[in-house]
Amino acid sequence: MIGASPLRREDARFLTGRARYVADLVLPGALTLVFVRSPVAHARIRRVDLTAVRAAPGVVAAYTGAELAAVSEPFDHLLTIPGVRPLRWPVLAVDRVRYVGDPLAVIVADHAAAAEDALALAFDGVELDELPALVEADDALAAGALPLFDGWDDNAFARVHASFGRPDEVLATAPHTTTVAIRHHRVCGAPMEGHAAAAAFDPATGRLTLWASNQQPHQLRAVVAEVCRLPETAVRVVAPDMGGGFGNKQHFTREECAVGLVALRLGRPVRWVAGKGEQLVASVHSRQQDHEVTVGFDDDGRVLALRARIVANLGAPLLYFSGLGPPLVTAGSLPIAYAIGHYAYELVGVATTTCPVGAYRGFGQPQAHTTMERVMDTVAARLGLDPVAVRRRNLWPDDAPRPLVAAPGARLDVGPQRAQLDALVAALGLDEWRARQRAWRAHGRLVGIGWSCLVEASAPTQLGVAGRFGAFETAFVELAPDGRVRVRVGTKSSGQGHETVFAQVAAQALGVDVADVDVADGDTDALPYGLGTWGSRSAVMGGGAVLRAATEVAERAATIARHLVSARPDAPARFADGACHVGEAHVGLAELGRVAWHEPHRLPPGMVPGLAAHVVYEPGRTSAVPDADGRMNFNQTYSTCATAIVVEIDRETAVVRILDAVMAHDCGTVINPVVLDGQLQGGFAQGLAAVLHERVVYDEHGQPRTAGLLDYLMPTAVEIPLLRIVHGCTPSDLAGGFRGAAEGPIIATPAALVSAVNDALAPLGVTVAGTDLSPLTLFGLIGREGADLAARINAGTAAPAR
Repeated sequence: MIGASPLRREDARFLTGRARYVADLVLPGALTLVFVRSPVAHARIRRVDLTAVRAAPGVVAAYTGAELAAVSEPFDHLLTIPGVRPLRWPVLAVDRVRYVGDPLAVIVADHAAAAEDALALAFDGVELDELPALVEADDALAAGALPLFDGWDDNAFARVHASFGRPDEVLATAPHTTTVAIRHHRVCGAPMEGHAAAAAFDPATGRLTLWASNQQPHQLRAVVAEVCRLPETAVRVVAPDMGGGFGNKQHFTREECAVGLVALRLGRPVRWVAGKGEQLVASVHSRQQDHEVTVGFDDDGRVLALRARIVANLGAPLLYFSGLGPPLVTAGSLPIAYAIGHYAYELVGVATTTCPVGAYRGFGQPQAHTTMERVMDTVAARLGLDPVAVRRRNLWPDDAPRPLVAAPGARLDVGPQRAQLDALVAALGLDEWRARQRAWRAHGRLVGIGWSCLVEASAPTQLGVAGRFGAFETAFVELAPDGRVRVRVGTKSSGQGHETVFAQVAAQALGVDVADVDVADGDTDALPYGLGTWGSRSAVMGGGAVLRAATEVAERAATIARHLVSARPDAPARFADGACHVGEAHVGLAELGRVAWHEPHRLPPGMVPGLAAHVVYEPGRTSAVPDADGRMNFNQTYSTCATAIVVEIDRETAVVRILDAVMAHDCGTVINPVVLDGQLQGGFAQGLAAVLHERVVYDEHGQPRTAGLLDYLMPTAVEIPLLRIVHGCTPSDLAGGFRGAAEGPIIATPAALVSAVNDALAPLGVTVAGTDLSPLTLFGLIGREGADLAARINAGTAAPAR
């Protein structure tokens, strides 16, 4: 079954409206919870008086931040890294609000309309002493800027430095040096289903059950238990069907914990579902960083050394496992794709009065990769060289060991990158496209070809954060008396097709049809522990755990089958067609399950009843956060992809149109090719959206200007072309040969697009020094036509093209 493409088993319920999200849960007597959120970016809280709210029709209860703080434990961001400030904060704001949307209080009513009516009354009782907004990192770091947290002397949440090799020495003697600056703008992951949580407390058992749209239910259980002052065994977390996650739901939010805390206090079920505006303004933003990279290179375009300064705008860093994680990955992975042996970085994580920044698909790698590809294009332009030749020259030879510069002693386990780049060039038809480009440019058309060579770090096999969370994965596999296979996994599907691909893995090991395998996830009572879904780890870690557990069950079943057919104990056995075959004899899986569970007297002597295995899969241990010397040691799998995108920029509208897009991709053993292609197409769509359409905008007062989908533009199917894919297969050294795959396109696509747009603008002698490639950004760069159209749009006499 591994390598086949059966239809996704979960699609039937999703496509027919039978999926069950948090909002669909039927909890008798459930109350509606809403948050009173700050209308200003920065202020001291003088008073929160909920008297009028509590007297409003339908309101059951209302709590201020101070009231909930008195009965709960504060959050801790857990990052104990040299250069990172310790920080603890309550469930709701108590002394200060630090961004528009910061939760001040909660209102609980017996229905949604009553909650919304009471919410309108709440602001009459809120008095805030407004303080200066600090929207940009430079503003927050400026001399005299008011620190956002008491006890801080400035707004630098973190200052982390690291150096590998001899970057200063090599830069000083390099034949050429230049500096590349690039701004990575802020975006917001926008899953169809926003954050949501519901909770119920059972006084008979003393247990709190929390339903949450969250990618890591077991870790959320630990956080909720801590915040609510409960034993972890007294909390059950269930993540039902999810309408997308994309890393936004990797975090453990104050809102989820507040829902559990209120249900515990009231003894009644409570539910909160974020609206689209709430999701955009007060959930998790991402990506905002400013990079300045000094690069040294020789006459042939070989990059010899890099020095990077990364300033990351973290917003108000009030997320469990704070938004510093992605910038740390950015800093550590900047030179990962190319043979660069000398590197140093300075990372400054800055607290500002904007929505907290955290995880989004790619987790810091898109920023690193886009900057590195911009370096390659800059080197090629400075020397007058072919950008493809410069990239090929900087790749490691396919037959050479590839050390990881940010982790001395580690090696990259990847496939042949040079052959992959050659396959991309051939699939694109580079000569033909360049001929067209020359002809079209002669007529004034702005056509460009962009490139990207990515090594995607995926599936960290150890993510140590203050010793709190590791990076193993668990799975349970059982062969039932009816011959069906039951699989329980610690990962959590948010649309990736886990029910299908994990069924295929188990079916392969046990020789059954995929339809005879039942897969479930998202319930902390089903497995002792699991690490959830993040970091392109599900196939590698979850699939590896399922494969190991299913193999254990198969070995045990084979022992029973040999005994039943009176074969010798070491007789070869194989599983196919729903049976275990031993020589010419075979025993059906249903009979094996029945004997194991219902007829233990027929088992081999000494064998205990049952046919099940629980596996904790941990391929290796290392640290994924900087040690005392600033080293970041990753032990994980890597996928590769080389990408080319051809674009044309319309001179009148400044709209970027994709003419062609090709990706050569290698993620090792492919479980389901159709599911993989869907993941790659989806990542490609998100990568396009992140640079061509989406951007979060604040004004100088810290007010969000993109508070709804009318302002925060997202592409439709009309704007997303088909990505042509060329597959390679270099199995990894881990179980099944799997590598991570889901995030490659969203990392590579922005880099290739920035490369292509700058190539298109080259005849005008201008460049885009950032990732915002929306028409409003490009107007002023493409000349008078663009400037005139921008003026007409601002005057309301023309509409911007989507």
